[in-house]
Amino acid sequence: MFDKNALQQLNQLKSKIIESKDQGEGEVRGSQRRFGFVRLDDGRDVFLAPDDMQRVFPGDRVKITVITDDKGKFKAELEKLLESPLDCFTGRYVVRGQGHFIEPDLPRFNKLLFIPPSQRKKCSEGDFLYCQVAQHPFKDGKSQVKVLENIGSPDTVGIEGKYIQRKFKLPRDWPKDCSIGDDIRADTRKDLLDIPFVTIDAAETRDIDDALWAQANDNGWALHIAVADPGAFITPGSPLDIAARQRANTVYLPGFTQTMLPNPVSQGSCSLMANEERAAIVCSVQVSADGEISDIQFSEARVRSRAKLTYNDVHAHLHGEMDLNQDCLKDLYAASLALRKYRSEHQIIMPEQPDFHFQLNEQRKIESITKVERNDAHRLVEECMLAANRSAAIWLADSPAVYICHAGLREDRYDNIRAVINKEIPSLAGCDLSALPGYKALIKASDSNESTLPLRSIFARMLQPGDISLTPKPHFGLGLERYTTFTSPLRKYSDLLVQRSIRAKLDKENPSLPSDTELAVLQETIRNGRQASKQMEQWLQYQYLAGNTSDTVYDARIAHVNGGGFTVELLDTGISGFVEARTIPEKLSFDADALRLFNDKSSFQLDQLVKVKTSELDDFQRKLMFLLVP
Repeated sequence: MFDKNALQQLNQLKSKIIESKDQGEGEVRGSQRRFGFVRLDDGRDVFLAPDDMQRVFPGDRVKITVITDDKGKFKAELEKLLESPLDCFTGRYVVRGQGHFIEPDLPRFNKLLFIPPSQRKKCSEGDFLYCQVAQHPFKDGKSQVKVLENIGSPDTVGIEGKYIQRKFKLPRDWPKDCSIGDDIRADTRKDLLDIPFVTIDAAETRDIDDALWAQANDNGWALHIAVADPGAFITPGSPLDIAARQRANTVYLPGFTQTMLPNPVSQGSCSLMANEERAAIVCSVQVSADGEISDIQFSEARVRSRAKLTYNDVHAHLHGEMDLNQDCLKDLYAASLALRKYRSEHQIIMPEQPDFHFQLNEQRKIESITKVERNDAHRLVEECMLAANRSAAIWLADSPAVYICHAGLREDRYDNIRAVINKEIPSLAGCDLSALPGYKALIKASDSNESTLPLRSIFARMLQPGDISLTPKPHFGLGLERYTTFTSPLRKYSDLLVQRSIRAKLDKENPSLPSDTELAVLQETIRNGRQASKQMEQWLQYQYLAGNTSDTVYDARIAHVNGGGFTVELLDTGISGFVEARTIPEKLSFDADALRLFNDKSSFQLDQLVKVKTSELDDFQRKLMFLLVP
């Protein structure tokens, strides 16, 4: 038996041993294989062996002891589970022998979780489930889940939409009281009913946000953009306002649209339908012959659209292929050309990308994909919307509002960018990449440069994502000192907020705006909706591609390059997949500056055209691998 002094000495020795260990806390990161890593708070990535990886989930926060092996590599020994954020998730029901599991639909999560007999609830292999973690595996490597909902089988009509809605937790129901009140500004609205506005949209569009009218004058054109005014009917903090904020955006899923506002509002009482009197916020500007904007005015008005026109019909009208009997179209087109010319000279025009239209069958699967190129009618509307939004940012000045910003190039890629500049555009070697003038000079030089490299595409892969802010900041992508949007209030909650700021300035009041924290939540909700739309599109696209034989050859364009290979986009359908560098016989080197893979015989560069065929396709996991066809 130890005496008191001996016990004290042992405890001190134990404490010294613990203190001498290299310990740390961090987040578990998964991989494509059974092992993983722990990203420590000090920045180190520590290897986590397969047996230990079975005891944790990607995203878990753990305490580890860092062991250094004979080769000087770090290896983690798990000490304690600090936090496990994984709770509810979706996945696919699988059977392995006598065992029943769920295959979680989570990034870099490649383990099956056990479903005990009491939770199987007549589920069949292949069913899509919504589950909750019932037992974490940290103690013994064994996990269990509770089945909350059987979403449906692969044969269920529209299962992809139901699944994506559940996976991304998109709101499915409206609160009981989603009615709208009366127009709070009815008595003070400006009467613009005599102006023959028109709307230009896709034929199937029902939630019509904007109507246009222009007329030539001695100084260029008077341009009016009328925008639907749902904020005049929706009280801040009301059940409908809260529901709209929680949704943040209208999410367009193939064959299914989750609207930000109920259809009776977005497609009915607030939509700028033809021949119906509607409440609107109208932006009125003077466009000079050179495309410069002046005399910016905003008003709350009553308007009436004279016609619902389609992009294709307006394009045909502009080129003399049909007559729409709308006099304002000639002036709208002329004003839009001047606006675009001004932007090309003083700001930045983003490269155009085609859209792809999905024709769905009765099972809500893709039957055909049609490539839709942008035409002059699309550009006309785009210029008018940009003019209105640019004008709003200028008119609001430093008033409280929500602004759209874009910070330009990623700072961690500055060295790569400067290496390209020094070689391809040496005249800009000293430009300030963090300042808007420097970025504008870089993009304009890229467009006019005769380099063999696709400079604009290279720099586009090194951009930061856009953001929303309560203070005006530059929008590098458009080449503007400040920017905001208010022209889609039926579909975007941030636009509804900007409209409230416009109304508040008209009334000389302060608007009620979200806090920075609430704005961050709104931004995350927007990203979540975009990801939901992207994943469902991929799921349906890969199902569609699976109908072809593995020997089918596709024309494609290289859309992104990294050290492991390159992403290609099929020209006819827009479907994206990956070509692994290791599938190309000769070893390739990666140029991180020019985003290029190359060897003595071959080179693979952004925007390069190639031919490919499928090698591996899993529509549920959204995994599509291509092989290069010589």
